[in-house]
Amino acid sequence: MAPIIQVFGFSVQAGPLATLVGFVAGLWLSSRLAALRRLDGGAINDAGFYGAVAGLIAARAGYVVVHWPAYAAEPLSALMPGLTALLPWTGWPAGLAVAGWIAWRKGLLRADLLDVLTPGVALLGMGLAGAALLNGESLGQPTTLPWAVMIWGENRHPVPVYELAALAVIALGCVRLLGWDLPAGAVGLGALAAYAFARVVIDGFRADAPVLAGLRVTQMAGVVVCATALWMLGELPYAHAPEIERDAGD
Repeated sequence: MAPIIQVFGFSVQAGPLATLVGFVAGLWLSSRLAALRRLDGGAINDAGFYGAVAGLIAARAGYVVVHWPAYAAEPLSALMPGLTALLPWTGWPAGLAVAGWIAWRKGLLRADLLDVLTPGVALLGMGLAGAALLNGESLGQPTTLPWAVMIWGENRHPVPVYELAALAVIALGCVRLLGWDLPAGAVGLGALAAYAFARVVIDGFRADAPVLAGLRVTQMAGVVVCATALWMLGELPYAHAPEIERDAGD
């Protein structure tokens, strides 16, 4: 674990930095891939940037409201920049709402947008998984395997590393599939099914996953999401080769 790292002589929270790197890399990748589906990469950049700014402001405001007694004596301290004093439950909805509104104004709300965004979202997920690893979160079950990591005084399965690997494979697969002649939404649904299946497998190694009736809730949800995504994938209008008409005598 390395919750604090040194960057150019400055002490930086490793978790938020990993998340930020994943977001920037994901936004860059999706904007570069936009041309494959005749979408405006610049508009995707705008939606992502302003959505992120709105999300950070809302997350900071939510945190200040919830922890107001800590800021009451010095209200101006609420304006201090930082990536730790944030409330995700107010930040994510605000950021997605602003990004969605800009995407609607720019004419991006098409099924193709899901396919283009999916590799970028996978990179963001890799950033979040990296943050979990650096912060010692997503505890794995104890193991003696040679790739175990020491977390909270015990060798455990590196669950975030497993998720990083799965997301990397999904991102690479999506980039390749975007060049194929597939119906809009197929890449995104396929990636969702693959990620849900990966979570079913990976969460079997977790020690902190919630359990209901002897089964891990996240694994049950993964099965449902995977099955639903596969069903929707099968319902997409795929192009079929025209049938060859045969002579009556054949």
